[in-house]
Amino acid sequence: CLLPLTSVKAAPDSAVGVVRDFQAGVLEVLKKVKTMDVQGRFGLVAPLTKQNMHLTLMVATASSPYWRGGSETQKANLVKAFHRMGASSIVTLFDEYDGEVFRIWRTRKTSGPTVLVDTKIGNPKDQDPTEVTYVTAKIQGRWWIIDVIVAGGISEVKVRKNEFSAVLQKGGLDELISVLNARSDRLLSGKEKAVVGSK
Repeated sequence: CLLPLTSVKAAPDSAVGVVRDFQAGVLEVLKKVKTMDVQGRFGLVAPLTKQNMHLTLMVATASSPYWRGGSETQKANLVKAFHRMGASSIVTLFDEYDGEVFRIWRTRKTSGPTVLVDTKIGNPKDQDPTEVTYVTAKIQGRWWIIDVIVAGGISEVKVRKNEFSAVLQKGGLDELISVLNARSDRLLSGKEKAVVGSK
């Protein structure tokens, strides 16, 4: 059965703990969708993603093999642009709060170093909640979210890798940085909204 998020007991330094903290923070921001503008919600989500997601690993994987040839300045700027785009996407996914809750469903160990944390989000009366699986790993002594899989098969990192490929071929890391920042500008201006599983 599903476990209510509030009933899950786990130390912050655990796979469940990092997911619990992230989801609890997102839920609080979701509740403010009608009382706080996009910029305000972004200000809350940006530190949340930075604290719980290993952004460097995620964007390095999504921009491989170009990442390896980039300068330290390019890499730092790409991490910032990726972070900004990810946070701005989260705050534009929902138009309203309708009593949605996150629930931890189960955890699954893999054959490698990662642990999968399966969750569901939806209205308590919703018969078909959205499944969200967080891929977590312990890196340098603490747990991080390193990928998010929606509806049983849409990996955020894989979607981004496919999307970034053409941009990287065209202009390398600098072009990707520019594209990500431009997309964030549109999302934060209210001209666009993110959609789960979309580019």
